[in-house]
Amino acid sequence: MSTPFRLFSLPFVPLKQVLDNFGPQGIIILSLCSQKSKSITISSRGLSKNVQLLLMHSDTAYLADENTTIWEARDIQAVRGSPLPTLSSGQFRGVQYKMDEELLVTFWEDELSGLIEIGSYAREIFNQDLYVRIQSEHADDRRRLTKWTVATQKSIEYLGYYDHGKTLDEDLDYLLENVKCTSYLALCATPSENYRPAKPPVFNLDKLEILISFWIKQEHLLAMNCNIVILRCSKLTSEDFNVFLKHWMTGGCSELKNLCVFVYGSIDFEIVFDGVEFTERGEDVERIYVDEEESHYTIRGGFDIKRLEDNITATIRDGFEDRTRFWMSVWPDFAGNSY
Repeated sequence: MSTPFRLFSLPFVPLKQVLDNFGPQGIIILSLCSQKSKSITISSRGLSKNVQLLLMHSDTAYLADENTTIWEARDIQAVRGSPLPTLSSGQFRGVQYKMDEELLVTFWEDELSGLIEIGSYAREIFNQDLYVRIQSEHADDRRRLTKWTVATQKSIEYLGYYDHGKTLDEDLDYLLENVKCTSYLALCATPSENYRPAKPPVFNLDKLEILISFWIKQEHLLAMNCNIVILRCSKLTSEDFNVFLKHWMTGGCSELKNLCVFVYGSIDFEIVFDGVEFTERGEDVERIYVDEEESHYTIRGGFDIKRLEDNITATIRDGFEDRTRFWMSVWPDFAGNSY
């Protein structure tokens, strides 16, 4: 008969080395064993906890790290036949579960409530806030998870909000006014045709991506102080881009590195550059631009403009192949390459 290994009898240094090899899945499982194991996992620091966690709600609901799903919430109705084993400690006492290889799957009367419990627990165990991705087809679920995020995290580094139906104007207003996103906001929402934000939105981000941006007006564009801006389904005009270039050349949107706007109509570059000093490059001039993901893009030709205060150069691609896209890249690129 084998003798149980007393993990917690190990001295601090070897115990830390063991926990460092558990991975986030192992840390979660260990924390659920007892109140003592929970306390130890909360107080521990190391590689297993040096991860960024994502809470995801779409057709599935789960907690994941950069590579692996860790903990999934499912509807209790998915349990067929005899009841499954139940967790025995703390706030999850009596919750049915199963192990799917290394994945912990728990079953709930209300799946979203279960996911919120999982998210709150993960924040406690890992001593950190979460990334959140909201993609449920149900407006009430999107609203609940958005409000939970606002209530539990003063700010959020990454938020993905995807509503592929019609979005209530007040729901989009609530998100724009209350969710304090600090690094990356990916937004897909379709408000009413004449929607205007109740308050001017503030976008101070590393990356902003709005997949349906018809409601973004010139004044919103001029107020975006982001490194990367991607706008799709935009109604911005050639006149708007002309105003933007003049704004940038006099020091506005000074953090910008890459702006890409997909518009409904065709861009008139004569209007875009009206009153703007620029240097046109021939199609035989090729330059490689490296973006934030280390992807390499070849810029052929284009128009170079300079910011007056520091002589920083930006290149606007000339739209030879696609006049429905306004694409401006600021040098040096993300790899430090000058134009």
